[in-house]
Amino acid sequence: MNDPITLLRKDHREAEALLKRLETSKKPGPQRKETVAKLDAALKLHMSIEEKLVYPVAQRELGKDPVVEADVEHDLARDGMAKMRKLVSAPGFGATVDMVKAGIKHHVKEEETEIFPKLKRQLTREQLAELGDQVVAMKKRAKH
Repeated sequence: MNDPITLLRKDHREAEALLKRLETSKKPGPQRKETVAKLDAALKLHMSIEEKLVYPVAQRELGKDPVVEADVEHDLARDGMAKMRKLVSAPGFGATVDMVKAGIKHHVKEEETEIFPKLKRQLTREQLAELGDQVVAMKKRAKH
């Protein structure tokens, strides 16, 4: 079974690893730009999957509040990534990385300790499998 929670957690670990790489990036250059582009693409796909597939189910099963907060956090991540892309070779880059990292850390903690476990308890195995298949399909479409 494609477990959507496991897939989303894997995305979280990938984003954390990319942020750590950026955090230790000492000087501007092509490698930093490539890592920012990789993080930006990964976050865009991940947020799109959550917003289109996971959050509607979460809102139906858990109520509106957790989803509204998660959407706000996604908007903040988008703003932070826009700033990071802009400052990739400029002073202030490190501060931007720290800000994005802190926001994502907070968001991930809420999803992984609150939203995901509750969602997993609410959905049947079949519903989880269907959601997981949709997540995999959306990821495949994004790669083509």
